[in-house]
Amino acid sequence: MIFDASTPAEASGLSFPTDHTIIAMGPPGAAFVEAIEAALIAAGAQRTEAPVTVKHSRTGKYQSVHIDVHVQSRAELEALYAVLKAHPDVVYRL
Repeated sequence: MIFDASTPAEASGLSFPTDHTIIAMGPPGAAFVEAIEAALIAAGAQRTEAPVTVKHSRTGKYQSVHIDVHVQSRAELEALYAVLKAHPDVVYRL
C-alpha cells in the first residue's frame, strides 16, 4: 500500500497513532527476514510485542514477512515503506 501525503488520513481508513502490519515479499530464507527487520529498525520503526511471522508462497519461490510496528503519523509510515521500496530483495510490499 502506497500512501499519498496529500490525502487525509480518514480517506484511507487510518488514524494515527496506530499499530500497523508491514508486509514485505522476497526470497525465502532467514537472511531476508533478518534484513527486513534490521532495515525497518534502522529507519526508526517501533516494533510491537507481536512476533515476526513468515508465510511461504505455494511454490516456495517467495516468502512474506509480517512485522507489526507502532507508527505516530502517516509520514512515519511512508518513511518505513520507502525503506522497503529501496531494499534490493523486496519484490512486493503491502
